[in-house]
Amino acid sequence: MSYCGLPARKGTARRVALARRALAILDGPRLLLGVALIVDAARSLFTPDASLLGLLLRWPGGRPLPILDGVLLGAALLVRHRASTLVLVAHAALAAVNIGEFYALKADGLRAAALPFSLVALGTLFAGIARHLYDGPPAPWGWSAAGALASAPALLLLHLFSFGATDYARPADAIVVFGAGVSDDGAPSLALWDRMRHGIALERRGVAPRLVLSGGPDEVPVMRRLALEAGVPESALVLDPEGLNTWATLRNLKERRVVAVSHYYHLARIKLAARRLGISCATAPCAMSRRLQREPWYVARECAAFVSYYFFRG
Repeated sequence: MSYCGLPARKGTARRVALARRALAILDGPRLLLGVALIVDAARSLFTPDASLLGLLLRWPGGRPLPILDGVLLGAALLVRHRASTLVLVAHAALAAVNIGEFYALKADGLRAAALPFSLVALGTLFAGIARHLYDGPPAPWGWSAAGALASAPALLLLHLFSFGATDYARPADAIVVFGAGVSDDGAPSLALWDRMRHGIALERRGVAPRLVLSGGPDEVPVMRRLALEAGVPESALVLDPEGLNTWATLRNLKERRVVAVSHYYHLARIKLAARRLGISCATAPCAMSRRLQREPWYVARECAAFVSYYFFRG
């Protein structure tokens, strides 16, 4: 009978090994976030960033946590210790408060993503707490590293979608509409029309007294024509035909308090660049009259551009 039990024991060992590998992969986001928080906190001491910590957690009411708290939280995610567990529990409670505030604002009329990015923080913190309390053998590092690498683009995409879908428009000195393509005969692309329509609507609501139209030399005249046809007075328009990219548009601004209008996938990078340039920037996603044909490409390109701006701009 002993030979009959041998395969069962081997099968059990295989299942245990597979379970450990699966848990190690799921543990990857915790490791990634821990390292990213420490790197982000170190960078923020020298260069104003979009603050990864600020995306995950805030004091009740919206005040940002101190930069050094990112080091503390990152270390707590990486180092297994009783004190680390207490740090994670405290931040998990704060994440729950942030999530509650998000849904309260949404119930009050905030146009926002279906899920707050703070849910990422809460899930990762719970994973960290569970890992600290787990008394079994350590997870295979190779599989954990694979999980970390796989979760990086997923977390970035989640940030682009959750941040970009939320309308933060508030009174400002100017509304900035970012250019998009035009055809050879001067017709606006669907993307440009959507952005202009939303910028004009904000101007009519009195969000700001000026409408900055920024793009390439072929785009700005078309944007001006659309604004005038919609009844925006010439005196309210500021034309920037040298806004050839996101950085150039923001660098050319004379106003320091603006509302930026673009598509949802573009807004996280706009916010990042604005902070680097010392501009107070609220973002407002334009409604899409229909889904863009190349939208998956635009989203993928934006992921690469966001990473490039984070490491090499400012």
